[in-house]
Amino acid sequence: MSTTRRIGGAGATALLMAVALLPAVYVTPSAAGSGRVIDGSSFERSLRGWSPTGRSTRLDRVDRGHGKKSASARLRPPRGRTATVGMTDAPALIRSSKARARYVARVWVKANRDALRSGPVRVRLSLGEVTQKGHGVTGWRLSRLHNTRWQQVSVPFTSRHDGRRLDLTVRAIDLRPGGAVLVDDVRIMRSPRPSASNRRLAGTRFGTFVDQGRLEFRRALRLSDRRFTRMEAVRFFEPVIRDGWSGKLGEVKRPMSVSFRAPVGQVLSGEHDAMLRTWFRNAPGGFPIWWTYWHEPEDDIAAGQMTARRYRLAWQHINAIARQVAGNNLHPTLILMAWTARSGSGRSVSDYYPGDFIDVVAWDGYNPPGATGYAAPKAIFGSAAAKTKRLGKRFAIGELGSVLVPGDEGSRRARWLVDAARFASARNAPFVTYWDAKIPNENYQLRDVPSRLAWRSVVKD
Repeated sequence: MSTTRRIGGAGATALLMAVALLPAVYVTPSAAGSGRVIDGSSFERSLRGWSPTGRSTRLDRVDRGHGKKSASARLRPPRGRTATVGMTDAPALIRSSKARARYVARVWVKANRDALRSGPVRVRLSLGEVTQKGHGVTGWRLSRLHNTRWQQVSVPFTSRHDGRRLDLTVRAIDLRPGGAVLVDDVRIMRSPRPSASNRRLAGTRFGTFVDQGRLEFRRALRLSDRRFTRMEAVRFFEPVIRDGWSGKLGEVKRPMSVSFRAPVGQVLSGEHDAMLRTWFRNAPGGFPIWWTYWHEPEDDIAAGQMTARRYRLAWQHINAIARQVAGNNLHPTLILMAWTARSGSGRSVSDYYPGDFIDVVAWDGYNPPGATGYAAPKAIFGSAAAKTKRLGKRFAIGELGSVLVPGDEGSRRARWLVDAARFASARNAPFVTYWDAKIPNENYQLRDVPSRLAWRSVVKD
């Protein structure tokens, strides 16, 4: 991908085909957590163990539950006025916490039509420790209900102390008169924390693309290092060919995958030769630099922006300069879409492969947006890895990414991240960088606790 438009994985048409070809993954509520259910409520017989959060809440039980022939709890405001209403477990479902244990609370909720008349209904689910003086540390998640279908809401929480009661609360915020929110199938689970351990990833450098946003780049890089520990590799996009390593690029100071662009006509005419010679000659030493001319060229070639032949010639022209002046730590790296290597893409890797001087072939691949689960890393990168092996080159992952799928608070994506890291390490990948960024309507950032900790464990393993 780039920071301005999505080009990772495939174009729009190819992405839809990729979704169709990937194996379907359906996750049931019980399987979604992959943890041990500690306690819960389904309200089939009564509301025992639950209390309203205040006098403004009308709490009762109705014979309309999440499953067939089941019941649920109903939250309503006082007659004639809008109010925030809620219910809490009393006594607590978890009466004695374990320090550093990771819990996940999941609840199914549904709004009626009257509640939705003025817009989406906000539901806040919270789980936290209770001390003798009141509430302590609490985790919470705010969700919006846009229709009258059942929706699962979940919140993770890592306890800080032994022996604390955990308080679970469901609130409907500013529920309008006549509105109601149904609550059913409450579950609290102990969730294992995915972690790459026992040095199983040795030999592969892991990191991310640093999404600068509105921050100064140095601060954005520092924040990424803080989230994931000091990253072993950084993905960097130079929009044009430059002759220096100052500015943002000079802040990285570690192994990096860096790509740049320039029209093939300008490259082949020699217009950029002097700048390229200076750039390669002055590259920092002491760590590997995987350099790329025009990453993901497939869609641009298909759109007629250049021909495959001239793209390969431009690559060869640039590499001839690099061979004259570049240090041994600079590795020519071809970056393609993982989709391109699949038989259903209608593309041939040989169209883009400029020659045997390439050291590494890196691939950009994503769990398809809109998927109901996480495709196995082999389903995304298996064909790419096999093609790379046939070329006799090293396999790497230039962009890895997935949005959170529906119903996942991060635990399932965390396991997927660790699996992807192990997939790459088992194939001796020199680097793997995650696409830690937002694009319009798609958020790939690892900001939920499970995903962030999983990638952190990968980076520092």
